[in-house]
Amino acid sequence: MLVYGDHQEEVDPAVRAREINRQLDGIAAAPPGLGRHDRLVAALVETGQLLQGIADDAFAEHREDRRTAANDELGEFLLKLGQAVCTSWDSRFRSLGQLPRLRLANGGPASVELRLPEGFAFYAVYPEAYVEAARRLKLLGAARVIGMRSIGTSLSAVVAAALGAPLPISVRPFGDPSSREIAIDPALEDELLQGDAHYVIVDEGPGQSGSSFTSVADWLIDRGIPDERIAVVPSHAGHPGAASSDRRRSWWARVQRQAGDFDERWPELIARWCADLIGPIDEPPRNLSGGEWRHLHYARADDWPPTVPAWERRKYLVSARGERFLVKFAGLGRIGEDKLGIARSLHRDRLVAEPIGLAHGFLVERWCEGAAPLNSDAKPLAEIAHYIGTRARLLPAASGSGASIDDLVTMACRNVSLEFGDELASAVETWASRADALKRRIVRVRTDNKLDRDEWLRSSSGVLIKTDALDHHQAHDLVGCQDLAWDVAGAMIEIDVDQDQSEGFIAAVENSAAATVDRELLGFYRVAYLAFRLGQARLGQTITHPAEQQRLDRRARRYAAELQHLLESTGRATRLESSVG
Repeated sequence: MLVYGDHQEEVDPAVRAREINRQLDGIAAAPPGLGRHDRLVAALVETGQLLQGIADDAFAEHREDRRTAANDELGEFLLKLGQAVCTSWDSRFRSLGQLPRLRLANGGPASVELRLPEGFAFYAVYPEAYVEAARRLKLLGAARVIGMRSIGTSLSAVVAAALGAPLPISVRPFGDPSSREIAIDPALEDELLQGDAHYVIVDEGPGQSGSSFTSVADWLIDRGIPDERIAVVPSHAGHPGAASSDRRRSWWARVQRQAGDFDERWPELIARWCADLIGPIDEPPRNLSGGEWRHLHYARADDWPPTVPAWERRKYLVSARGERFLVKFAGLGRIGEDKLGIARSLHRDRLVAEPIGLAHGFLVERWCEGAAPLNSDAKPLAEIAHYIGTRARLLPAASGSGASIDDLVTMACRNVSLEFGDELASAVETWASRADALKRRIVRVRTDNKLDRDEWLRSSSGVLIKTDALDHHQAHDLVGCQDLAWDVAGAMIEIDVDQDQSEGFIAAVENSAAATVDRELLGFYRVAYLAFRLGQARLGQTITHPAEQQRLDRRARRYAAELQHLLESTGRATRLESSVG
């Protein structure tokens, strides 16, 4: 199923370099403490993104990774930032050491594409955990660190700093996701293979195949490097997933590895990081990740909505001074800052829980005491319409910030074909001829993208609260920011808006948004939304345990039935009736 997608941003490297230097000026003037350390890590993350963009630009030109003046200059700067992060972390945020200045080499690209570092945005990957993991390695020689782009640029810098290693290199694995490879030019190859180094491969993951890590390992082994001189620093202690080969699993089991994960230390760190915002913690934080939050809102497991633990953000219930708070990973640096801004905007209209602030990548919000999930037959359409419309009005997005109509058609065709076969997929393909007309009508906003019934709570005072409202427009999937009509389609499907209710619901959205919902675009989005959520549920079934597989299967069959009916009953699925009935 086609579900995942990358988020990219085009920037001028010189402009971004000036922004990073301004950040460093502010860091140098800031008082010691977690806040200053947080800003330092944010600068590391942004510099790593910039190095990724510049290195990928050179890779695109030469089809191999090589030394360039721009890569080396930025890499040296990033290594010094990594050293500062180590110093700050080791000193409990009291000291930084000497901060560097960034001066980019002349003759570099005028613009580069930066990829969102997924681990820093979604999966609570922390550079400091990689520092500690690197120091647990048992090395037989001087460390040579190899990071994999994207996130490996920043992570390899802190690992090299922790090990006292020279300038790390980063490589771009390419090819089929289940069988990636790397390409390194002869001069850099000669440099890497000099001496009796111990090679340390750094990335997040491993994922389903583990092929990114093994692409580097295979390159080294093919050049005579024995397994005992290779180590890996991944983001978790698990093994590659179901798409991995027996050979990769065997190698992974025998290679030295240390996971960059705080593991059992998370509650202690959460308590310490949150203390400045909410005061001393009354009791150890309670882990609500991986679906554990359902124990607080549902009396019976039979009523639990499905979840995929691997896709959930790390989150905790924290009690301080007699009050309770939800502490949920939002992202490092500007990623988390953006979400805090969204939370504050939406809370002013009482649409989400009250945000308190950020604690080193975790958003702290007041717990909704006494709130309860919606009943299975509840249809608070006026309130949901107000939420969708108000959100669209408050949260505009850049024009290129989400999947195109062409991307969504491709996704829908793929997922429908896998579920039903090519004949029904042909009904989706007819939308391709309308793609140019539809894309001109899109006004992108930071859509919610997940309006499931279980995403709403009724507070003790009677207010409808949207949970999980900050993440899905920039989640690790292909949808991204869409037109207001995407959320209208999603709500109509999830809340089961019937034909008699649909026009009133759409009108209420339009009134709150002060904008028109395009009916033909809504018709297409209805098909695309169902195909996407169907694919998401089917993919989730492959990476979770049997009880969740059953819940996901029930949800997938509901999406499939509605999608099949929609496509079969309308053929082209473009008439207004298909979008409202």
